[in-house]
Order: sequence, then structure tokens, then C-alpha cells
Amino acid sequence: MVQLRHLVTLQEELPVSYSRLAVVSVDPPNVNGALRIGLGATFPFLSDREFKAIEALNIVDTTDKRHGTLAIPYAFSLLPDLSVHRIYNGWYYVGRPTNEELRADMRAMTQQCRADYDPQA
Repeated sequence: MVQLRHLVTLQEELPVSYSRLAVVSVDPPNVNGALRIGLGATFPFLSDREFKAIEALNIVDTTDKRHGTLAIPYAFSLLPDLSVHRIYNGWYYVGRPTNEELRADMRAMTQQCRADYDPQA
């Protein structure tokens, strides 16, 4: 939840840098919708209730037998062609990306994708 609040503070910067954000969870759509509204998020919260994405990405948490199928909290920075620029393994809280790391990713991806990134070059 704390991480999502941090992303909400970043959401206004994203259109300026031609970037988008989406969250995927295994919660049902009504829970995602309530959380999104409660946080004031404008980015989409997608529901993977059937666990298709986490199984396809092989990010299923197999250590917790008590709560059933859970996802390991990963964050991905994706280039415009949806190839992976960087992966953050958030298994431990300190592995989750900070807003500064996400800004650095956006800067690096923009430099890589835009010939006009540096107008003086």
C-alpha cells in the first residue's frame, strides 16, 4: 500500500515524460477499483484474478501454502515496444523501486528511444 501511495505522487509527472503506469494484482476488480479510488490514482488497476499473468511471468510465490496462490511483487520498466528495460524484485520491501529510480529509468529509456532527446547534440 505504501508503494502505491508513492506511485500516486508520481502520476502527474508521467504524461510530461510520455510515460504510463499500470498496476496488476490478483485482487478482484471491485477491490482494485475501491483501492484505486481511495488512493486517488488515475492509472489503471488491472485484475489477474485467474493468475494467468503471474503464471506466464513465473512470479508465483510458492513459499506461502496457507494463503494459496500469490504473486511475488515485481515492478517492470518497459520500453515503448514493451521489451523490458529493468526489473525490480520487490520480495523484500527494499527491492521495490523508488520514484527516483523510476525517474532514472524514464530518463534512460527516453534517451534510448528519442533521437531528439538532446537538442544540442
